[in-house]
Amino acid sequence: MNGGDVPATDTVIRYVKGSAIGDDNSVDGSAFRLRDGEKGLSVHWLEAFAGLSKPEQLSEVRRLMRLTPRNSARFAELNVGQVVEYILEEGRTLRVVSESLDATDEFEQDPSHAEIKNLPSDEDVAALIGDMIAKCITELHKAKA
Repeated sequence: MNGGDVPATDTVIRYVKGSAIGDDNSVDGSAFRLRDGEKGLSVHWLEAFAGLSKPEQLSEVRRLMRLTPRNSARFAELNVGQVVEYILEEGRTLRVVSESLDATDEFEQDPSHAEIKNLPSDEDVAALIGDMIAKCITELHKAKA
C-alpha cells in the first residue's frame, strides 16, 4: 500500500526524544515539525501488523525501526483521523501516507513506516501545527523495551 492513505480509524506512533518530554509527560510540539530537507514526518502505522495486539505491534516497531532508542524516549500514539480533523480546523490538510521501507543490507523491510505529509515549513505555522498535533497524543509508550 505504499503511497496510500493510512485509514482514519488507524493509529500511528512517533518516536519522541526524551528532551521533548516534560516532567508532566507532556510532549513539546517541536517533536512534530519537519527537519531540514524532510518532506514528511516519519511515523509508524501500528495496524500494518494486523492481527497482533498493541504490545506486539509496538515490539515489531521497536524491532524494525532504524534508530537506537534511548531510555528516556517515548512513542507518542496518535489516531490518524483525530489529527487530520483537528488540523483541518486550522485550514490545513494533512495526509498520513504508508511509506514502507525496503530491506537493506543492514535492515529488514519495515511495512509500518509511514509519513505525515503536507506539514508547513514556515516556522510560525509549523510551531502552531506541531503544538496542535501534540495535543492529539492519546498515549505514550516506552520506545526502548
